[in-house]
Amino acid sequence: MGYRYISAGVAVVGLVGAIAGLVLLGFAGLELPRTVERDRAFKEAVPCTSVPRAAADCLSRQPFTVSGIHLWSGRGGDGIYATFTAAGGAEWRTGFGNDGPVLSGLGDGDRVTGTVWRGRLVRISAKGETQVTEDSPDTLPESLVAALLVCGPSLLLLAAACGWRLRRPKERGWRRGPKMTAVLAAGLAGVGVFAAIVVSMFDLPLWAMPAVWLAPAALATALAIAVGRQAPDGPSTRLSVNRVHLP
Repeated sequence: MGYRYISAGVAVVGLVGAIAGLVLLGFAGLELPRTVERDRAFKEAVPCTSVPRAAADCLSRQPFTVSGIHLWSGRGGDGIYATFTAAGGAEWRTGFGNDGPVLSGLGDGDRVTGTVWRGRLVRISAKGETQVTEDSPDTLPESLVAALLVCGPSLLLLAAACGWRLRRPKERGWRRGPKMTAVLAAGLAGVGVFAAIVVSMFDLPLWAMPAVWLAPAALATALAIAVGRQAPDGPSTRLSVNRVHLP
């Protein structure tokens, strides 16, 4: 009886986790059309003829002076940001997704050229290098797109398999089909999260996602098949074993 409750508990945890993941992906997916629209508008923007006094759809290149930099310290949740002072004295505190290629080589007092769009500093350039900020719309979230494409279906499969198991709470363990499906779905979802993190960390394009995802996904599939082929530990198995040992 204890094993039956453990098996059902695993299904409950898997179902709750799958639903929570789908909800998070759903909220993130709602922001995706707006992000794509901003990306399109940014790519169609033209240079400003003069420095705008208010937020404008044109691209304004302005000189800035670095007045403070905070790089990632290795602690979880620690942000990367810098403060830039414009020619008029206004300070722009801007966040970044990573340290390079520009930010890590800067220090207080260094000069950079910033690109301002719609009242936000979206790019900085110095020493022949360019780096986008967190406010830049041309950083289309490839990791989010990858998560929606890969993790979404996997989480749906996981929820379906766990729900199938919970429909039969009196059974001692998982049936082979739902068991294999749940393990495979959980593995593919985990691989999708890993691939999305890699794509985000190294600023890889979306087309690189299949290459990052394929090898660990194949390994997860092979593991799921191996687990699914294990003999189910149910009443029929115990009965067959008892018959073998009968005199």
